[in-house]
Amino acid sequence: MATGKELMALLPRLSDLVKREEIQVNKLVADAIRTKGIKKILTELERELKGLNDIAMDVLSSLAVGRHVLIMGPVGIGKTTLAETLAEVLHISEPPYIEVACHSHMTATELTGDIDIAVALQAGLDHPLAYIPGPLVMAHGGILILDEVNRLNPYSQAALLQVLQEHYVFIRGFKIRSDFLVIATSNPAEYSGVYELSEALADRMKVVEIPYPDKDLLKSILSWKSGLYMEHLGLKAPDALTEVTATFMTLVAQDSNIEVGPSIRSAIYAITTAMSRAWLEGREVSLNDLKREIISNMVNVVRGNFANEIEKKDYLARKFDEAVMMYRRYSRR
Repeated sequence: MATGKELMALLPRLSDLVKREEIQVNKLVADAIRTKGIKKILTELERELKGLNDIAMDVLSSLAVGRHVLIMGPVGIGKTTLAETLAEVLHISEPPYIEVACHSHMTATELTGDIDIAVALQAGLDHPLAYIPGPLVMAHGGILILDEVNRLNPYSQAALLQVLQEHYVFIRGFKIRSDFLVIATSNPAEYSGVYELSEALADRMKVVEIPYPDKDLLKSILSWKSGLYMEHLGLKAPDALTEVTATFMTLVAQDSNIEVGPSIRSAIYAITTAMSRAWLEGREVSLNDLKREIISNMVNVVRGNFANEIEKKDYLARKFDEAVMMYRRYSRR
């Protein structure tokens, strides 16, 4: 284990930070793509996510020319995993990326870092603890992942915008160079606690939208991911569970009265918890098990014009029954 002195030696000093030089991050990305090859990059992505190769190509083509990217799409669709996996595969810096979980109370100084006046007065500005750099400084020469960027309040957005515009972070009169590329993710505007991105900030990002998957792709994802989650139990979801769940999700997502549809994450856990409950009780899983788990896992995810939670649960139950009927009708053919 590293000692306190060794850890202090790893911290950047302000005198070194202000001497930074420009780094062409887009060239680093292009060189990484050239070296690894696009086929290998997409193959590695397929180990984590299915059906997002075209989306990945959009992201990579933007990064290669220095364009920041904003990935939009439904909750639980794999936006953050896509950003992390691509940054990990490119590996243009060490660590491969800096990630920020954005929230509405995040201050500008949390992003930029700040000088600790007490330490600076006592030990000098060049003491390793006098200035603790924030992610906008630490991301220099690499990729910065901003998860749920539209949760940033306008003041924090302004701090981010300044760095993207000028490639410098300003800390109490000190000017620190910071070149990086952003892969941001965004929640649907219907969600609470989100802010609209300023026009200037939005203008600096290309929007790459992940559409809601079709039923066949949904079923493939549910079967694959649920299998991974239950591998240690030696379980595999029956075709009936993945088929009914994919049909249910499609029915709800296509309903014009629904503002936010079922998330893939919730669907995977509905299947796996239904299977796990049956495993605990030493019996075969049933569609009733799945129905109970679908409702409990998705009641807080699905949003629409419901008077109360009871009405929402009734709606989910009806849609599930409709999905079961469609599955049984199809199975008889």
